[in-house]
This record gives sequence, structure tokens and C-alpha cells, in this order.
Amino acid sequence: MGEYNGKINVSKDSMLFVVNSVFNQGIKESTTKENILKLMPAIYENADDEEIIKMLPYRTYKDLERLIDYIKTSDDIKSFFYKREHPDIRFLEEAMIIVMRAKHLEYNYSLNPSVIEKLTRLFSDENKKIAERYGNIENLTVGMLYEYGIVDFDFLRKQLCKYMNEIITEEELRDIFFTRMNLNRFVNDYNIKWTNTNEVQYFVTYLDEEYSPIDIGEIAEEQKARKMKYKQFSKQELLKREEYLYDERAKKLYKFLKSKNDNIYEWTFKRLLKNNELGIDILGDLSNMCMFADDIELKKFMDLFTDWYNNSPQYMLGGYSPIEFRKTFK
Repeated sequence: MGEYNGKINVSKDSMLFVVNSVFNQGIKESTTKENILKLMPAIYENADDEEIIKMLPYRTYKDLERLIDYIKTSDDIKSFFYKREHPDIRFLEEAMIIVMRAKHLEYNYSLNPSVIEKLTRLFSDENKKIAERYGNIENLTVGMLYEYGIVDFDFLRKQLCKYMNEIITEEELRDIFFTRMNLNRFVNDYNIKWTNTNEVQYFVTYLDEEYSPIDIGEIAEEQKARKMKYKQFSKQELLKREEYLYDERAKKLYKFLKSKNDNIYEWTFKRLLKNNELGIDILGDLSNMCMFADDIELKKFMDLFTDWYNNSPQYMLGGYSPIEFRKTFK
């Protein structure tokens, strides 16, 4: 586990976020990456356990536990990380628990044993319960934002209180959204001032205003215009929710299109279906993916598409599918 030469890969902004925004160290921007790195053993030694746990995404916390066990028998750090390809693994690097260095287009992992020694305490039975609590808040938040696209902050907070069976204050939830490394990037504020009432409503969304293919405000405006309530989901439904919905109806539609055009790929297809949740008409895009031999094939496509569309949730419908919406709000 020796040190490698080369430049520290993680950005200084990420390092400063950890030392200043999470641990309130007041480190100057002019401080070099190497000097920030040297501060971490003392910072972690003196930090409150819960503050560290709150910062780490749950999968990152679990990977840290695995890493601590792994290095007891192996020092091949690179192999450990290559076996874990999910994006949250990078937060161990941004937290400066491990270090990736770049030299001549080669990347090498190392870790500071002094830091690892300070963090073994995070895995007591009590701390594991704390981590699980934050993990549930994290995953429920992600699930709700994937279901609704954009949602009233107070509604989301009250739903979390219900699912967690505890009181989560606005102040605590805002703090979690800010300090937890993945939610800090995932959860975006979105405020709307309604001209007819002069009321300001505070929303949160995972959509990026700069890159979203649709005006995010239009989704909230459509939700409000329909005078509806958000669809209710079970805790388990939200914990299992993934970004891209790909149910059996979607798979049947993909299989049919693939049979007509072998150059259609599942990942591209899933991304296109995501636009439907945003309220973007994708019928033309899907039909242009292939040529239909006759009216029978065209009808088959339209039947599959209509069945999928009517049963697929949309953000503008508050998480309901068109069929569910019509049944619920007759």
C-alpha cells in the first residue's frame, strides 16, 4: 500500500467541499491538493462519527466496510475497485479515503493507512444503524424524485417522515441534501412564484435546468393546473425505483422494434422512453426506428405502443400513468 507518484486525480473543488462544507475546516483555496490530503488523518480522527456517515452515500459506506476487510489480506487496491463499477465508489476518492493518482495516462490507487485506521470505528452496531437510517432517507428521496420528476419540498419531507416513522425537520433534510455527497449533486432546488397568488413554492428535482430537454417549470405548472395529488407509493416501491423504467410492456415493444431493425440498442431505447416521463412525444421517434412491411405490422406496433404508453407514468401526471390518472381523477 505504498504511495505512487503522480498528480492527485480528484478535483480541488471536491476536496474543499469535504474539508470546508462538511467538516468546517476553513481551508484556503490556495492550499495545494497534497497539503489538503495530509490534513485528512487528523480531520477524520476528530470528526463526529455521524457527520462522516452522513456524508457518505450508503453504497460507499458499505464499500468502505468491504475495503477495510479486504486490505487485511491483500494490498491490491486496484483490483478491489475494478470489481465495483457503480458510480458511488468514486466518493471514497472524493472523501480522500483512497487516492487515485495519474501519471503518463496511467491511474493508480493507494490509501493512507492512517485514515483507514481512524474509520474502522464507523462500523460498530450503533453506527451501522445510523448509516442505514441515512441510507433509507437517501434512497427514498432518489425514488420519489424519479417517480415525480419535480416535487414540492414539504410534500417530500412529510412522505419521508411517514416512511421513516419519525420527524425529519426541514433544517435536517436540507442539511442532508447539502452534505451527503451524492444528494448534493442529485437534488436541485427549484422555486416557482405563482403570478396569480404571488405565492412562492419550493420544489426539489433531480432534473438539471441547463440540460433538461423540457422546461422543468412546465412540469410543476401542469401538475398544479390539474389540481391533483401526487401518486402514493409504498416504501418498498420507492426503494426499488430505478431511473429508467423498463417493464414487461416496454420489453415487448423493444423486442418488436429490434426484430425490424437490429441496429436498435436497448440503452438508446431506454433513454428514449425516459422522454415520455418528461412529457415529450416519442411516437414519431419510435416509429422512425424501422420500416413496417405492411399495415399489419404497423398496427402491431401501434397496439404495443398504446398499451405501453397508457400504463407508463408521467411527471406531469404526478407519477400516475394515463390510465391510472383517468381512473383516479374522473
